[in-house]
Amino acid sequence: MQMLTRRCCIGCGLLLFGGIGAVAADARHNPAYGCSLTASEAGNILGNKPEGQGGSVRERPSIPKSGDKEFDRALAETLVRISDCLNVTPSFAYFDDFDSPNAFALREKRVAETDGTVLFGQRLLKQLMADPEAGDAAVAGICAHEFGHVLQWKVGVDEILLEGQPTVKRVELHADFLAGYFAGVRKLQHSSFNAAAIALTQFNAGDNMLKHPKHHGTPEERGKAIVKGYQTGHDDRKSLLDALNVGEKFIKNNF
Repeated sequence: MQMLTRRCCIGCGLLLFGGIGAVAADARHNPAYGCSLTASEAGNILGNKPEGQGGSVRERPSIPKSGDKEFDRALAETLVRISDCLNVTPSFAYFDDFDSPNAFALREKRVAETDGTVLFGQRLLKQLMADPEAGDAAVAGICAHEFGHVLQWKVGVDEILLEGQPTVKRVELHADFLAGYFAGVRKLQHSSFNAAAIALTQFNAGDNMLKHPKHHGTPEERGKAIVKGYQTGHDDRKSLLDALNVGEKFIKNNF
């Protein structure tokens, strides 16, 4: 599997960021970490050695192996926008999500001079793109969610949000907030951007496993986080630094 690298602009946060669908609790992923992978879990999916090819999303113009060159070019441009919006530069790769459609972020820098890694399931991609009207925006929302996790690690807000919490809900909702923030910023730049598709995707990814460690938030909670992020970026036009402060306080005070 090749890694994608290119200058990218982000401000939204998959996918869903918490991730869509349940992931089998085997050696591939411990759901207690939400939609984040440990280095050993990443090794189980991608192999134990960092990729020798590829780089950050700021270095390559296309994403390999989706099977659709036009889509790859469009997604590469979207990743550039997400990266610039959220001020993070992870590497990006597809993976075989055979156990359940999903996407993940990991702290491990499998490509030098990056901020981490984002993995997008090929089955999840196919599932989302089955909707010709909203598929591309839904993919953007999930990518923004995962980039949001990378930003959380970069600034240390994940530790603050998870302290004393029995589930990963707060950190996942904060990633949803960041995805909404990206959608709001992007809507200001391009009025036809389908921000509603991002909100609906995250809403549909909600769950009601309230006491389970991998609980990401109910549909209503995920929708609320997305909307607040959107308002922060679009209506209030906050800078990223200010948005981080708004998002942290909002999540801690409401969830």
